[in-house]
Parts: sequence; structure tokens; C-alpha cells
Amino acid sequence: MKSFITLLISLFLIIGNSVSAQIWKDSSANIDVRVDDLLSKLTLEEKISYCGSRIPEVKRLGIPYFEWYGEALHGIIGWNCTQFPQNIAMGSTWNPDLMFEVATATSNEARALKNKGEKEVMMFSPTVNMARDPRWGRNGECYSEDPFLMSEMARMYVRGMQGNDPKYTKAVTTVKHYVANNVDKGREKHHSMINKKDLYEYYFPAYKTCLVDEEATGIMTGLNGLNGIPCSAHNWAVNGVLRNEWGFKGYVIADWAAVQGLETRMHYAKSQPEAAAMAIKAGVDQECFRNDKRQAPMVNALKPAIDKGLITEEELNVSVRRLLRLRFMTGDFDDPSLNPYSKIPASVMECDAHKKLALKAAEQAIVLLKNDNVLPLKKNTKSLAVIGPFANRCWMGIYSGFPKSKISPLDGLKKASTGKVSYAEGCAVTAKADDDKKITEAVALAKKSEQVIVVVGNDETTSTENVDRKSLKLPGNQHKLIKAVQAVNKNIILVLVPSGPTAVAWEQKNIPGIVCMWPNGQEQGTALANVLFGDVNPGGKLNSTWFQSDNDLPDFEDYSIQTGRTYMYFKGKSLYPFGYGLSYTDFKIDKLKLSSKEIKAQENVEITANISNVGTMDGDEVVQVYIHDVKSSQRTPIKALKGFKRVNVPTGKTKLVKITLPYEAFAHYDTIQNKFMVEAGAFEIMIGNSSENINEVVTVMVKGGAIPPIKVGQKSGYFDAKNKNRTKSWDCLYADKAAMSSSLKSKDDGNEWIEYEITFVDPGFYVNAWDAELHFESATKEAIIETSMAGATIGSYTIMTKQLKLPIRIPIPPEYGKPVRLKIKTLHGEVKHQSIKIIPPGDKESFEVSKIINQSKK
Repeated sequence: MKSFITLLISLFLIIGNSVSAQIWKDSSANIDVRVDDLLSKLTLEEKISYCGSRIPEVKRLGIPYFEWYGEALHGIIGWNCTQFPQNIAMGSTWNPDLMFEVATATSNEARALKNKGEKEVMMFSPTVNMARDPRWGRNGECYSEDPFLMSEMARMYVRGMQGNDPKYTKAVTTVKHYVANNVDKGREKHHSMINKKDLYEYYFPAYKTCLVDEEATGIMTGLNGLNGIPCSAHNWAVNGVLRNEWGFKGYVIADWAAVQGLETRMHYAKSQPEAAAMAIKAGVDQECFRNDKRQAPMVNALKPAIDKGLITEEELNVSVRRLLRLRFMTGDFDDPSLNPYSKIPASVMECDAHKKLALKAAEQAIVLLKNDNVLPLKKNTKSLAVIGPFANRCWMGIYSGFPKSKISPLDGLKKASTGKVSYAEGCAVTAKADDDKKITEAVALAKKSEQVIVVVGNDETTSTENVDRKSLKLPGNQHKLIKAVQAVNKNIILVLVPSGPTAVAWEQKNIPGIVCMWPNGQEQGTALANVLFGDVNPGGKLNSTWFQSDNDLPDFEDYSIQTGRTYMYFKGKSLYPFGYGLSYTDFKIDKLKLSSKEIKAQENVEITANISNVGTMDGDEVVQVYIHDVKSSQRTPIKALKGFKRVNVPTGKTKLVKITLPYEAFAHYDTIQNKFMVEAGAFEIMIGNSSENINEVVTVMVKGGAIPPIKVGQKSGYFDAKNKNRTKSWDCLYADKAAMSSSLKSKDDGNEWIEYEITFVDPGFYVNAWDAELHFESATKEAIIETSMAGATIGSYTIMTKQLKLPIRIPIPPEYGKPVRLKIKTLHGEVKHQSIKIIPPGDKESFEVSKIINQSKK
């Protein structure tokens, strides 16, 4: 009997241990219990490995290799992924609902790739660094110079990316770069010196909206420092503000090798173990670093840091818990049948619905800057010259993926026009030796054309990560090109493709029609044609102030907003004001009314106004609400945006617009009491269609009071729990299920082609493209070739007479370390290929591939 009882006890222990061992795999168990159970099963080395981007497999637990690294700024960086307008363009739509749809489509494609086993859903987006200075190289990545517009666009990006499922997160968002990283050249050593008032009123709000209101899953610290302390070791900024003040429980990742930089670049730590310990103690959990052969410097330094007693294993566990928790939230350890996002099919990649949405977004982003009754154009214009370095190029901005379909301005205009459309490059983006020759060719074309469209701007050669703009002027000889063309043909429309506000004062005075198109996604050419020919009435508005010249700007490294930055403090005459944008019709905004003439503490005020379309064409208008503190004891903005709504109004019709302002809209940050306060007194509420075009003003009295602090789990006054976007499922974009796939089928056009197989190695840092060189044995005069990869066209090139070497650029490859094929098609003439020379960025050696893997002859 005794032996039987002993056997029974042993059996229960075995069963108990077995059940206990599987808690982390139990999808019905509490997520925190699951996290702790898995954490307890990991060795110290396995836990440390989570603190880098490439996480090795754990064979004994059946956990595969995992890459914590993805980009989704305005579409997934990958092949055959839909590319939407760049963020600066999305900000110009002033349409958060549209932002939600774009983010939903983007995260659906991210999930489709994960379901195929090709990518994870850890995304380093959105960018909410404020566009405080238009010279910043990464201005194109963010939505606005204004903290409120930035917040409202970013909140719907987070909502669309993460989804609305109560249990599973569709894609992880990582809000970046915290905080005030607005000088890119030398950013790894740069410190942003900012007073507390500017931090809380200007630099913090968008982060707080994403983290507290929308419960974003992650945040990335910047490579810069804040007030003498590197952001990735900033205990006050991370633990103090993010975690304690705002109650953020998600993960924090340091930007590329920023923990390593605490010692090597910032000279803030004395060693790598000390740097890693500083990061963990400050609340930073992980270091962004992806390399084929090496782990992140933080990963290599953590074991020595623990051995030296700089941190404890339990302190490390706090970070690893946060990182593991996200993998449970995305459903990595659960049966896929339990996760609604596992049902997202591969067919959504660049599907018809997504391309239609990309077109809609591109149309809404276009801003009409000037129109002396020259737009819209007539489609039957007999001869149309399309000129400029961006005319025959679908430039989508930095951090772009590679869709199969890309429509350049020239493509779109050719398709839409019934007349003859001709093209000339005119000049390069930056000054080149043959620019004068190209300008001469462009002038000759302009002389014999009825209408001219000049498309200019700036790209990654003048404005990108690590490269700030030297001036607001158009780079290179583009201004010279515009003047030369305008001198011979006054029927000229200027189209701008800028990375931010651009000084075009001469153009504003001398060109009859000016359109800002932006880096506008893969459908930009169709969108531009639709606007220029009047099929679409432009309704976009500028999301930043456009200045007359560089002289209007303070010192680039001055982070104080109150020194004349943005529309809120700039007292000069702008070229185009914040919120500005014209239409092909006329709108009237009037009958401004408030729900109360006296606003009590913690009460909202509802604003109503009529908007009437008194012109001859249906169109969109953006109703904008600004406030001004009439008499404040502290310096406050000249005016500040606090509400807006994009409204479509048919011609001859009037619509009632309602906008609610919460009590906190009247607050400023009190640096003595360290809280947001509303100072009792008179406030002006202004309504109009730009920051300078104010239609009506009403003065109200507001009672004084403090704004209660909020943390994750609570919501701000601007949070709308009834917003329809908070209940939509992932398939809300596909009313027509057939649109969940592409109707365009690739077909063999009969042209001759070859394929080279290339394995790209990770350079260890972000670049847009790799340099390469095609070598030929022979080529006929002006033969034309086209390059593509994974079905997505890269570009076409003309081989000049006796040219046996052709420099090309290859966009970021789909996967480092995996062989991919570059296809080269002969469109005209005859070409005999010899090899391709690959020129890696950085200090890696070039290599040559001569073997042709596959080919086809006519």
C-alpha cells in the first residue's frame, strides 16, 4: 500500500511538473504568468540575446531564430509591398481617418509576410520627431511642425498598425526617435539643449499621445543626447517620464548601436559593460543592431556587466520580460488558428485595394500653392513638355520599399493626356558637368511645346538620414532650369517634390501655377495627372511653414521653439503659411458658435461653424481651429492649432462642422508647479482655412485650473472612445473581396533577358541602395535595358555608344545573406553581358559576379 501511495505521489509530481512546464505555451493562461514561466526556462545567455535585433533559436524549447527588425514608415520595406505617400505627404492630407486606413493596409502586408515566414512584425515606426527646422535631413519622415497635427496623425497610424483585437497585436509599433533628434549630421555626438517648457509643450506631446492614448507597444531612443545626457542612458527621460510619469510598460530600444556609442561616441561611459548597465538601469531594454556575424554590442557587454556587479540578473529580467511579452502579444507562441491576423493572405501584397488607397492618399496629399487661372489643364493640349530630374522618376522618399507598380509623373501625364507628351531631364538633382547641355535641350523642347510642366525637388543626395539640407533653396541647377524654361514659355506649371519646405520666392512671383506633390508613393504620377487635369480637386494643406529664405531661420542647432520657430512663434512674412492650400473652387466659413461663452475647469467646449462651397466644383476643405491666450503671465504661442476637420462639400452646398476642444487645449506647462495649468482669463478662438487666413474670431473666458496627470490606462481629453476606427477589423478595407488580390498579372513581353544571382551582405547601417556596375562585352548604339528584382522594376538605362560599363543602383535587397536574382531585360537594341560588379557601402570590398543563372532569347 505504501509503495502504491509513493507511486501515486510520484505520478502526480510528474504530471504537475509537466503541466507547469507548459504554462508559457498555454494560450488561455494569463500573459504575465506565461512570460514569467518562459523567462524562468531561459539561461542567462539566452536572456541576454533578447537585447539585440537578431535573437538566436532556443532548440531545446522549440523557439526558432527571430529578427526584431522591420521598417514600415509609409509601407513595408520589402519587395512587392505597397508604398504609400511619405509621412510629410500624409501629414498634408490633414486626414487621420485616411492615416488609419493606410496603416491598416501596411500592417496587413506585414502580417501577410509573417504568415509566409518571410518577416516579423516588429516595426520601427512611426517617426514623431517634430519638424522644427526644414533643414533637418529627415523632415520627410514626420507629419508636421505642429505637435497637435503630429499627434492626431500618429495616433491613427498606431491604431491602424496594432489593430483592434482585444488579445493579439497585429504589428508592433516603435515610436521614434525619443527625443528631439532633429540634427542628423553628427547626431551620434550631438546634444539637444532644451528647456522643460519646450519639452512638455512641443517635443513630448506626440509621444505621449501614442503611448498613453493609443498604448503603442514600443519606443526608440535617439542617437543624440538631451541636455548633456545620451538619450539611451537618460534615466529621467526614460524611467522618469516614460515609465513613471506616463506609466509606459512597453519596450524601449536604443537606435542603431547607441548603447555602444555611450562609450565610443558620447564618452559618457568608461567601458562597454558600463554602457550596457547604464542603458538597462535607465529603462532601455534593447539595442538596434543587425549584423550577419556579430551580436549587438549591448548583448556582448551584458554578461561582463553582470559579472562585474554593474547590474544584476534580476535587473536584466525586467527588460527581458518586456521583450518576451510582445512576442506573446503578437501570438508567436500560440496556435495560429486563435489569432485573427494569421488569416491575412499573401494576396494582399500590393493588391488592388491597397493601390487604390495609395492613389487616394496621394491625391489628398497634393497641395495647390499658386493658380493664376492656369489650372486645371485641358487634356487636349496638343503638345506637353514634361521636364525635370523628377519628371521621369517615381521618387517615393527615404525608407521606401519596392513595389511592382510605380507611376512616375511622366507616366501619369502620358496616360491622361490626349496630346503629344515629350520629356527632357533638364538637369540632375545636384549640379553635374552636363547640366548646361541638358538645360539647353529642355529649353529647345519648351520652345516648341504648347504647355510645360517642370518637376523638381530634392532626394536622398541632399536630404536623408545623416545628411541635413544645406539650404532651403532647390539644390543643384534646378532653379536655373526653371528660369531658363520660363524665359521661353510662359505656359509653365511648376511641380515640387520636396523633402520639406522649400524657398521658391522667385517661382512664386514668376510662375503662374505651382503644385506641391511631395514624395507621393507609388501612384504619384496618376494622382498628379488627376489633379493637373481637374479630375480631382486638390485639398491638401501645408503641414509646416514655408519660409522666404534661409535668413528667416534661427541657428540650426537652436532647439528653442520660442526663438521664432514654426507658425506659433515666427513673426516674419512667410512664403506660404502653415495650413495653407488652394482649391479649384471657393469656400466660405462662417457662423462660428460656441456651446458656452465661459468655460469652466475640466469642461469641454463645442465649436460649430458652417462651411459652404460657393464655387463651381466639388471639393475638400480643411476647417482649422486655433487659440490664443490674450494675456498670459508666461510666453505662449501667437496662435496654436487645437482642432481641425477635413470636409468634402459639393458645389452649392453647406455643411455644419462640429469640433470639440477639451479643457486641456487651453493649458500651458507651468515649470514652477511642473504640471499643465490653465491660466484664468480671455482666450481667442479662431477658425479659418490656414494659420493666416482666419475667417472669424470669438473671445471666451476660461476658468483657471490644473490638468490632472494621466498614465497608460487613462485617456487625454482628445481621446475619442467612440471613434469608428477603434472597432474596425483588419479586413475593413476589402468590401470587394476580389480587391484583396491584384488584377495585374505579370506576362512575358518577349524581350530578351538575363539573370545574375547575388548575395548581399549586411553593411551594418541603413542605406537606400547599393552601387553596382554592369559590364558588357558589346552593345549596339543607344541600346536600352531595364533592371528588376523579385518582379519589381528598378529602372531603365540607355547604353551610350562604346559604353561597356554602366553604373546603376540597386535598392536595398530583400534579405541580407540570402541569394537574390537581378533580372536585366533588353528593351531596345542588342546587348551582350559580361558581369556585374557589386560595390558595397562602407569599407567592405567590391565583388564581381559573371555567371548568368538564367536567360531568355527572343
